[in-house]
Amino acid sequence: MKEDEYAEHLHIGLIQTDLDASSAWRNGPRMILNEQEATWEDIRWAFRSFAASDPKPDIVLLPELAVPRGRIASLEKLARSIRTIVIAGLDYKIDHAQKLVWNEAKVIIPGSSRISTESRLPASIVVGKTFPAAEERRKLQSLGWTFCGDPKLWLFRSDNLGDFGVSICYDLMHLERALLYLGRVHHMIVLAYNKDTESFRHHAESLARTMYCNLIICNTGFYGGSIAVSPFHDPWRRTIYRHEGNNMLATQVIRVPLRKLDDAQLGKDTAESAGTKSPFKSLPPGWRRIESRPKLVIEVTGVD
Repeated sequence: MKEDEYAEHLHIGLIQTDLDASSAWRNGPRMILNEQEATWEDIRWAFRSFAASDPKPDIVLLPELAVPRGRIASLEKLARSIRTIVIAGLDYKIDHAQKLVWNEAKVIIPGSSRISTESRLPASIVVGKTFPAAEERRKLQSLGWTFCGDPKLWLFRSDNLGDFGVSICYDLMHLERALLYLGRVHHMIVLAYNKDTESFRHHAESLARTMYCNLIICNTGFYGGSIAVSPFHDPWRRTIYRHEGNNMLATQVIRVPLRKLDDAQLGKDTAESAGTKSPFKSLPPGWRRIESRPKLVIEVTGVD
């Protein structure tokens, strides 16, 4: 892979839908109909705003559990309409007969000349959540449902947008996952429905430094707390985006570093070679870039 193939920056569109879980899932693990309609109208509005933005996002993120399953095909059309990758949390997948539940996200890669990937054909890939949060597990069990964890970790590659991993909410806290992605990604993307926004913020700042990558969390607007952090040297530069405030629908296009971050990961920062100060922190002790990048990395152990 040639370094000059990478874009200088990656533009990411964040959509904070503001579903109230106590209302949307009060009758079981399927979003009630009126909430499905309301949240879909919010998503359509957000994509209209992205269509009018300049620059347009390279990747659009939607929070955990944000998209009604009946709207997946329509979401794929929206992705094609603005020629962008979409990574979106989906409403629960359920097996009524066995009372089983899966929490999943969809990675939609439309065929587009703006996006350079190993395959130039459209693709749609499901990424599953491995570990439920304690409150999520209790709520599902109280309704008679059993959470099914997906043990697979996916590593996505793009010739111009960099390599990235995707996690769903509580999986961010799993240290084995961070170790498996260590040295393999430029961007770590997290879709969340999380009320403990401060803990996630501190964890994001720590992981961005130790994993030495951009860490982007798209959280529900019901709690707020979406954040993007990069391992810049100057403290005031590290937090690229942070949205506080609850019960708010919000959209934003942010810019995270790529080409210079890739140089820093490889230990050939162009600023230092020119005798000027690097914009990034020094590499963590023992950190090394892992050049072999399989798409399907490994299965996580210890899944219920």
